[in-house]
Amino acid sequence: MKKTKILTIPVLAAMLFAGCASAPAEPANKAPSVVGVKDVQCIVNSTVDFLDGVAALDTEDGDITPELEITVSPHVEVKDGYARFDEVGEYSVNYKITDSEGRTAQKRAFVDVVDRETYRTFNMPEGFEAFSYGAASIENCGMVNGNFVLKAEGGQIAEDIVLSRTYAMSDTYDASSGKPCTFSYTVNSNAEGKIKVMADGSDCAEARVVRGENVISFTCFPALDKDGNPEDIVIDLCLGGLGSVDWVVKGVECDYPQKKGLQVDRTAGFSFTGKVLPRIDTENGPGLEGNAFASQDGAEAHLEITKASTKPDALWCGGMFINTEIALKEGVEYTVSFDIKCEHEVREEENNYEILFQFEQWTDDSEVIKKAIKPSDGKVEETLNIDAAHVGSLWIYVQSGTQKNMITLSGLKVYEKLGDAGKDIYEIGDFTSTPGKTGTLTTDKGNFIITGTGGDVEIMSQSFLVAGSGANYAITFRAKASAPVSMVVAIPVAGGWDPTILWQQVTVTEDWTIFTFMCNGSDSDRLHKIAWQINPLSDGVTVEITDVRVCLKNNQLDG
Repeated sequence: MKKTKILTIPVLAAMLFAGCASAPAEPANKAPSVVGVKDVQCIVNSTVDFLDGVAALDTEDGDITPELEITVSPHVEVKDGYARFDEVGEYSVNYKITDSEGRTAQKRAFVDVVDRETYRTFNMPEGFEAFSYGAASIENCGMVNGNFVLKAEGGQIAEDIVLSRTYAMSDTYDASSGKPCTFSYTVNSNAEGKIKVMADGSDCAEARVVRGENVISFTCFPALDKDGNPEDIVIDLCLGGLGSVDWVVKGVECDYPQKKGLQVDRTAGFSFTGKVLPRIDTENGPGLEGNAFASQDGAEAHLEITKASTKPDALWCGGMFINTEIALKEGVEYTVSFDIKCEHEVREEENNYEILFQFEQWTDDSEVIKKAIKPSDGKVEETLNIDAAHVGSLWIYVQSGTQKNMITLSGLKVYEKLGDAGKDIYEIGDFTSTPGKTGTLTTDKGNFIITGTGGDVEIMSQSFLVAGSGANYAITFRAKASAPVSMVVAIPVAGGWDPTILWQQVTVTEDWTIFTFMCNGSDSDRLHKIAWQINPLSDGVTVEITDVRVCLKNNQLDG
């Protein structure tokens, strides 16, 4: 009996193990995840999109973002991912998702709702840094209510506490003038003593600081590189000798001779995608076949004639329109350049292609800004001086001869010549309606009224550049409507939509309302536009927008 039991147990165990190995185990259901959640700062009386960049993903169920439960504490209603904050304060936001098997995941973020005129908690303004050495320490440093605040203690010698700022001179300072830069800092101090000013690490000035308001002024020259070009200036205010210091910097002014005629690249971030339109004239060029299109990466525009015309004397029957979406302004000089390559069956040397620069898509030859005929491949570069008759949006029209052809246009650059260099733009001028959209647009001195005709509306501002902003600026405007309207406000890069650093839905009512939006993108020195979208705008309903402004968050620091 014992022998039988000893033999049977291994056999049964082997059978059991074999059975386990042959039956596949049920895969464990994985928990879902919530990605893209981030803290938000917004202005009071504004709306936050909690689904911006956020997604709920599950291995088994896929994208389950529509199932997200979003709750705000203290309670604020969340509808379709949007919540409006009408009171200043700090709020917590909880994201919860449950998959089809009942497994859940949660993430939390915070919303800091601030007063309309309070710009704070965004680290350091562009160009500023603060350092402490020895026994000194910095307790607080950054923007509060539009002013720069520095609190420090333990400073014993002048170099213990340093407030530093870099001023970009390389592209704007006119070294040929022989004149220095004049700097002026206005500060409130709770301590008395002396400070030392250093420019690029060398002693520049000393100043006596008293309790209360101080104005500290000094001059210096930028260093020049081996080619005689100015380098950036680093100004250090050495405060250590003040011991414990509580400073409020209310204003910084920098005055220096500036270069004239600088050019700004208006095609930064430009893509041909969505901006190439074909024109194949099969009536005047019978038999002609072809198309125009952008390359997959948006870097090139192509005009392809795949079948030649059967009419021997036909000319310019195939073409492509390129809408740069760059607003042409009266009295301004633009330089347009690009590379062009033409693969053609030559019939006549001058009939390979023709290039026209226009202020709208369709225009008579007499109204064309400039015509440039190029019989061979190479670089095209033309200067356009815009008068009152040619104000509009820059279009480039490329015409092909009637033979089989492939024209490739790439490397498009459009430069606008500025009258004064280094000047930040704070006010937005005129506005345009996006082609193909409906509505009647009326503009006057930087304000506009759009009247609906029952279709989708999109209004674009002129492009603007806030130099050195690092995209840390605020957009503000006033708006009202003849009836409540839901509107999207967006800040895309000029000449395209990627990146778009703001996409915000708001409601415009019959009462005048001030809307302010913070733009906290990481990009710097890009041209942007403001877009207002209403889809649709009911027939006869009007929306009025006034006082459109672009303000650096530290604009008070820049005089």
